[in-house]
Amino acid sequence: MSTRQPAAARAKSLLNYAAKHLQTSSPAQHRDLSRIMDASMYLPLGDPAYEGHRLIEPNYAENSSDSLSFQMDAGEPGASPQDRIEATSDAMSQVVSNHFGNEALNWFRGRSEAVADGSHRSANWGASFGTSLDRSGVTEASAIYEWGPELMDSLSAPLFNATKLTMQSLQGIRPSFSSLRCGRYSGTQQVTLAVESALPLANLQPLMQNLGLGHQHAGLMSACALILGARFTLPPNTSTITLRPLRNGMEFRIDVMLDALPDTPGQILSLLRLSLGERPRSLRSLERWLSAFTPEGYPGPGNFSVLSVWARPDTPARIALFLRPAPLEPKGEMVRPQNGNRQIAAPVSQSANDSWNAWSPGY
Repeated sequence: MSTRQPAAARAKSLLNYAAKHLQTSSPAQHRDLSRIMDASMYLPLGDPAYEGHRLIEPNYAENSSDSLSFQMDAGEPGASPQDRIEATSDAMSQVVSNHFGNEALNWFRGRSEAVADGSHRSANWGASFGTSLDRSGVTEASAIYEWGPELMDSLSAPLFNATKLTMQSLQGIRPSFSSLRCGRYSGTQQVTLAVESALPLANLQPLMQNLGLGHQHAGLMSACALILGARFTLPPNTSTITLRPLRNGMEFRIDVMLDALPDTPGQILSLLRLSLGERPRSLRSLERWLSAFTPEGYPGPGNFSVLSVWARPDTPARIALFLRPAPLEPKGEMVRPQNGNRQIAAPVSQSANDSWNAWSPGY
C-alpha cells in the first residue's frame, strides 16, 4: 500500500470494515459522504496540514449500539476556521437534503443562520461534521459550530434557560459550541459548555436537581468516577457539559477529554467493562464495536479520546465513547494531547425516544 495514499482511502477502508461487522450501510457507499471525505482528506496520513484536527473519530453510544457513527472535519486540510464553518454547513445541507428531505433542510437552515454566522466571531477551529448510519442508510447528521456572539439569543426558551442556569450554578463555565442534529423524523439543538475550573462531581447535584434530573445524579457520578479510576473531581479544562431539551425534560451529559487528564487509568477498558457488567446487552454491543474497529493485524482499535456519561429524566446514566482509530494514526507518531478548545459533540443517534421534535415547530 502506497504511503502517499490519500487519508480518505484509509478512512473509507476502515469504515467499510466496521460497517460489515456492525451490519450497517457503509459511508463510502453514499456519494455525498464519500465526497465529503475525499475533499477533507486528500493528503496522506501524517501530513502537517492535519495537525490538531480530526480525521475520522468514531463513537459508540449505548442507546445506538446498532449504528455506525463518526465525526470529522468537513473542510480541506489546513482550512481556516471560517472555511470549516462554510464547509460544514454545505456538507450538512447536502446530506440532510439527500436523506431527509426539504422539511428537514428548511429546519436546519432556519436554525443554522445564527449558529453558523462567523462575521463577528474570533474562531479557533470553526466547525465539524458528524453522521450516523444503520442498515437502511443515513439515520442522522450533525453540524457542530464554535460559539458565536449571536448564538445565545437564538436558542429556544428551554435551552436558553438551561444554559443560563448552568452558567450561574457552576464556576469556570463558558459556552463552547452548539450542535444541530437532523434525523429521519426529528431535529434537535444542544449547547456544550467548557469547564475551565476543577469540577467536583458532587457539585453537579444542585444543578441536576434544578434541571429535573436530581434522581439521576448519583448514578451519573458513580459511573463517571468508576471508569476514571475512582476520580470524583475532574481537573480544570478536562471536561464539558452538554444540554439538550427533550419533550419530557432535559438531557444532561458530561464529557471527559481523556487526552487532557494527567493520569488516565491504564485499565480504563477493564473499568468500562466493569461499569457495564450489570447491562450485559450493552457490554456485548461494546465488544462488538471494539472488534469492528480492529482490522486484522492490529492489536486493538486505538485510543479512547473522550468518555461521555449522560442521563435523561427517564434514563439513568449511560456511556458513550469517542475513538482515535489505530489505522488512521501515522505509524510511530505520538498523538499530541488536545487543548481546551477541542470540540466534542454528541454521540449521534436516532431512536424512537428522540422522535418528539417535528420539523416545523420544535424546541
